[in-house]
Amino acid sequence: MSKQCQACGHPFTPRSQNPNQKYCTNSECQRERRRRWQQQKRRDDADYRDNDARASKAWATENPEYWKRYRDENPAYAERNRNLQQQRNQNIRASVIANEGVSRPFNQLPAGRYRMVRIEDGSANGDVWIVEIAVLAAIPAAEDV
Repeated sequence: MSKQCQACGHPFTPRSQNPNQKYCTNSECQRERRRRWQQQKRRDDADYRDNDARASKAWATENPEYWKRYRDENPAYAERNRNLQQQRNQNIRASVIANEGVSRPFNQLPAGRYRMVRIEDGSANGDVWIVEIAVLAAIPAAEDV
């Protein structure tokens, strides 16, 4: 009984030990199978995701020079990534620019009465406060009265 590989799409005969086999024995397809399993596991299993993040962080701490060495050994890769990042930055800058009359600040507070609550007392001098602003009631605009 022949099946179709979920990675490459080619037909294959599953091994008798695993009749539900979904991937052929090609090493690229097996790599894809493991990649998809890991992707699904990271998405659905919080414990796996947390442990994976801790392991990655520990590895990065033990190998601090890895990415610098990798970029030095693969200059074409580093140059390509640098160019792509510059393009992404330009696209972001271009999307922010707009005519003055059209754009409004994203976090504009509506006119109204606000309560200020002191949250932190860690400033160097007593003149500066970090405050939390919460809307209590909106004051009607002059034309609404």
